[in-house]
Amino acid sequence: MRELIIREFTKLIPCEWAAQNAQVTTLDKLIHFSQEHHYNISTSFKKAFLEAVNQKLSLNAKTYQNILDAAFQDGFKLNYHLKNQIMQCLDLSDESEYFSILTINSIDSEEMRRIFTPVSEETTLAELTAVLSSDLKYMDIVSSIFSRYCFNLFEKECTSKFFSGEDYYTQDYFDYLAHLYPDMCKRDNALSILDITDTLFRETYEKGINQVFKAIHAVYEELNNHCDAAVVIPPIAIDGKDLQWTIFKDVVLFSEKHISHPIEKTYFRWQKIKGITTTYISGIDESIAAFDIANEGFVFKDCFILAGPEFHGSYSLLLIFEKNVRDERIVHCPACRTVDIQGNSYPILNVRSWECENPLCPDRSKYNRGKRYTFSSVMRQKLMQDSRNIIPEESISRWHLDCVEDCSKIEGINMCIRHYSCAGDGVKIYSDTLNLFDVSSLSRSVSIVPFPSTTDDLFSEFFSNSFFKRFIVENKTPAVQSSDYAIIGKAKIFHGDCHHVLRFLAPNSLDAAVTSPPYYNAKEYSQWPNIYCYLYDMYNISLDIFRVLKPGAVYLFNIFDYFDNEKNIVLSAMGDKRMILGAYMLDIFQRIGFNIVGNIIWYKGEIHGNRSFNQGNMTPYYQAPLNCWEHIFILSKGQPDEKFSGLQSSIASIRPVIKMVKGKNTLGHTAPFPVEIPDLLIDCLTDADIVLDPFLGSGTTCISANRHNVNSIGIEMNGDYYLLSQKIIEEKTMLLFN
Repeated sequence: MRELIIREFTKLIPCEWAAQNAQVTTLDKLIHFSQEHHYNISTSFKKAFLEAVNQKLSLNAKTYQNILDAAFQDGFKLNYHLKNQIMQCLDLSDESEYFSILTINSIDSEEMRRIFTPVSEETTLAELTAVLSSDLKYMDIVSSIFSRYCFNLFEKECTSKFFSGEDYYTQDYFDYLAHLYPDMCKRDNALSILDITDTLFRETYEKGINQVFKAIHAVYEELNNHCDAAVVIPPIAIDGKDLQWTIFKDVVLFSEKHISHPIEKTYFRWQKIKGITTTYISGIDESIAAFDIANEGFVFKDCFILAGPEFHGSYSLLLIFEKNVRDERIVHCPACRTVDIQGNSYPILNVRSWECENPLCPDRSKYNRGKRYTFSSVMRQKLMQDSRNIIPEESISRWHLDCVEDCSKIEGINMCIRHYSCAGDGVKIYSDTLNLFDVSSLSRSVSIVPFPSTTDDLFSEFFSNSFFKRFIVENKTPAVQSSDYAIIGKAKIFHGDCHHVLRFLAPNSLDAAVTSPPYYNAKEYSQWPNIYCYLYDMYNISLDIFRVLKPGAVYLFNIFDYFDNEKNIVLSAMGDKRMILGAYMLDIFQRIGFNIVGNIIWYKGEIHGNRSFNQGNMTPYYQAPLNCWEHIFILSKGQPDEKFSGLQSSIASIRPVIKMVKGKNTLGHTAPFPVEIPDLLIDCLTDADIVLDPFLGSGTTCISANRHNVNSIGIEMNGDYYLLSQKIIEEKTMLLFN
């Protein structure tokens, strides 16, 4: 039988080729297994061959896209499974099965039938000849086609039992996996939501936050792997003090870092990280910094801003976290179900990727590489198949940005259930005030439980963790005075490192400060070896800013939680994630002595960025909102002066600076912030006041101050940007007097 299978294959290929030894050996064993267990082996050799060529060379890709476009125009939603079925019909030229699929799934239309035009046999053979005559890797292509061709000849049950070594068989791969690993596939705790309210903090902040931390820890233990947790934080004020953003920073930091443990994996390069960090930061006590211990937990994904009447002119926060815990158990290949796999890579931290090494796997790549997959991707593809998981278009449209107007808490919770869990899932809500509400239309099992009580001081224990000892270190390097400065109107701008320049300013001498610092490794001019080194610099600069500000002064601090790698666990792209710069900076400010007054949300409107919204999928786990806002933290030294009373948590709609015109940067700076941001602060000042910007950039703060007849001090370390800011401030100042 083996000779017949290979002979019929070689008749159809337009080149000399010989099967690989591993393919022949595996084919012999598969034939023997099939015959021994009385399975049929198809002799439809040409059909198996043509399907394999069409699939490997993607010859029906254009027609497939036409079908998707037609379905979209007709208002039909096609899930992942349905798309795969349609593609298979195209590659098999199976019109009858295609029409049956249209009917069964109620997506039938004249246009959907008309555009089913798979490539002909002649076209398939001609395209194969063209590819094999022009591609230097043609032997790999033929081997890949042969693998799929062989697989197509055998019954699915036969290949499953042979390659897996398991006698159990079910057609659905995920059901098969659930039989092997019931706990891995369970979804009884697929989403947890923490509904934080002021009732938790009526006695003391510490008691309330300890209850929240206890709940976070419980959620992390209970939640099914690769599933999400949400945290709702409304405006909360106790004794006139706004706690919302203090709770935010504590929740985000604890959620991401509350597990302290060694990682016995080669990717955890703690010795190298320690060497880099201690070289950059002198004075670290290595005995308490414990670089061999990693801090892990949830992964911060998004923070929605919910604005609506129930928040009385402010807003609520809705945080989304994902749980990814390392699971080293072998996950059978979803295409052939083999255990002949290897997997040493993690495309995302703690999410293991596998590569199939079965030489006859039907899903080997065009150039005969093994199929790569993760359990989380397989799980989500399975969930796409359930039509109950299709999210209504109006919900996707409403939540495509991470700042939502006219929204209530209940609407936000409903969105979480719809976008971050699936039909049949268990959903647990921690709340001391929420009553069970109707979610029957969402087909989830929802329960509401109170926050757990605790006598443990998780708060103090966490914030004294060794993690913080790696960057909360005072820089005692002697300051170097800068003699390079310019005075333009009422602005005095310095060229130098703000950490040095600030030390020569008198303590308690400035009335206000506003800035947007360099974001960690976001631009070519702002690079640090790792997050510890960045936070060390930010900590010490913030110490100096606190010292020079007067009691009652207010500091506006603009920063964005973008995507990068902290490089404190892994150094490769595997560590790329949503950064938590806002939470880190709030913790630094509070440690120094700043009050966290609130946060002005800089809403930038519709964003046309690089982050994909939902990859064209209408099901849970693919709805990643576009980030349309940034932080403008309101900080104060002591009780804010009365003149700053108008600066409270709110949403400010401010368009970003347009710097690129026809592909050219017309401003000269890569990250300018709009003048409306310093205006928020400088509008509160008098002409006798002095405002500071320690990261002057293109000079926006000094421009605003001159326009308001307010004294200002700006500091810029980059020589090019210092000259640029000097030029722009001079130009803008001259316009004031013309």
